[in-house]
Amino acid sequence: MNTITPYNISTNNRITYTSKTQRQTNISKTNELDKVEKIGGTNINEKPTKMLLSLLKGALNDEPVDQKEFKDANYSDWQTMLNISKDSSVTGIALDATNKLPQNTIPKDIEMKMLEIQKESEIRHAKQEKILGELSETFAKKGIETIQLKGIGLSMNYPEPTHRFGGDIDIFTRLKGTQTQDHSNAYETINNMMENKGLEVDSHNHSKKTKHSEFDYKGVRIENHRYFINKERMPEAVKLDEYLHKSLNPHIQKLPNGTKILVPSKEFNTIFLAHHAYQHFIFGGIDIHHLTDWSTHIKKNGLEFPNEAKNTKFEKFTYALTNLSNRYLGTNVKVPEDKKFEDKIFNMLLHPEEKPIPKDLNKAELLVFKTKRFIKRAKQSKEYTGESYFKTFARTFINKMCDPASLFKRI
Repeated sequence: MNTITPYNISTNNRITYTSKTQRQTNISKTNELDKVEKIGGTNINEKPTKMLLSLLKGALNDEPVDQKEFKDANYSDWQTMLNISKDSSVTGIALDATNKLPQNTIPKDIEMKMLEIQKESEIRHAKQEKILGELSETFAKKGIETIQLKGIGLSMNYPEPTHRFGGDIDIFTRLKGTQTQDHSNAYETINNMMENKGLEVDSHNHSKKTKHSEFDYKGVRIENHRYFINKERMPEAVKLDEYLHKSLNPHIQKLPNGTKILVPSKEFNTIFLAHHAYQHFIFGGIDIHHLTDWSTHIKKNGLEFPNEAKNTKFEKFTYALTNLSNRYLGTNVKVPEDKKFEDKIFNMLLHPEEKPIPKDLNKAELLVFKTKRFIKRAKQSKEYTGESYFKTFARTFINKMCDPASLFKRI
């Protein structure tokens, strides 16, 4: 799934919502927010990282921030801290804890940039609430339940829900009064309804091995799930997806403006949230917002790991993510430790290994770039999913032959 972040700036000072890849390759040079420079090499031993983590911990737990992390911080440190927070879509959350600092600690222009991003997050949240309410009501008239996955429903775990930035909206639909086993029984109906409204639905050539379709509804990307996790790419995920269908058990969640939606059970979210982060760890794109989502979930619900997920590399990853939350964000959930693996994950949270595709590549150069990226992903996939190189190649080859134009898409 393409993570959405709110940091491309148009010339009219409005933040536009584009994919993370697009954001990294199309950053404007004409706006104040874009004057925050990229400063590489960030790690937990560097001051800006410690500053951000202290702010996030303070905001998520409503506790004082560690004042020593901000002592002697210069303007460049604040710029870098802002940049890291933007890359992970946690700026609005971090800003909530700056009022715990002594007056005039944060440079005024940095504070104003953070406030602008936070306001856009609030606008985005309200828009998503309205759209999700509209879609749920429309589908309900056809006897279909709409269950919202992570996203705006999960934001209600945060002290200030509207400051968790939401990207696209993930939904799972089913006929009212039914339970599903391995796929949505309303998936095709929803796709057809949207196409009948004149929307373009990307259902990946109607493949039954496609996790979700995609369409834009009033400016927001919607992912309509056939099933929950990438079982077509991860053999161990088949039984986990079956578990998710069994544990869905949706309940009503009231959003900030009063809209009532359906969200999954805590048992479902434990596996779905952790596995979503795991997929981004393997295939690229994991960042700090995955850690804050996980932290707010286990703070509220604790961690009960089902037998279906035991004795897997995914279990090991989940424990490592939990320990990172304990270490940096103030949770206290006891699980086995693996410091080396935890540090590897944390380094990827700060330094995603996926590099954006350069804008100036011709078609031949683009193919070379994407081939090298495929090889790297295949190695990571084999290590953590057990999928053979041949199977990875065969699956990718078939997908590309079904959609040849995707070979030259800059994604």
